[in-house]
Amino acid sequence: MQFMQQNAVYIFIALLIGWFLWQRVIGPKMSGVKSLSAADYMQMRNQSHTLVDVRQQHEWDAVHAANAVHIPLGEIKERMHEIQKEKPVVVICASGGRSSMAATALANAGYEEVYNFSGGMGAWSSAGLPVRSRG
Repeated sequence: MQFMQQNAVYIFIALLIGWFLWQRVIGPKMSGVKSLSAADYMQMRNQSHTLVDVRQQHEWDAVHAANAVHIPLGEIKERMHEIQKEKPVVVICASGGRSSMAATALANAGYEEVYNFSGGMGAWSSAGLPVRSRG
């Protein structure tokens, strides 16, 4: 017990790092979610697929991928029926964290070909992929 009291901060940090790794790396890999870079997406973008943006409404309104469907992360479980299971699904957010969680939820629900877009909208824009924006 004394060890835990003296090292509570270190234990907390270790647990936090473990949770972060599980959410971003281990969980998605175990569920079958594949990471997809902008370069990889460029090669598959002409194939039939569904691109799902899981960011918040204000983020979507500011700028989003031109061909994306908007389903915020908080609504993914209730609205996943809107996504066809027969086509590959690419999930994107701002940086990759929320899309990783949404992609894992889809894979766990039986979607077979699910990709997490690496680097989020920043990587999307940097790659010159088409966007729509308000201004």
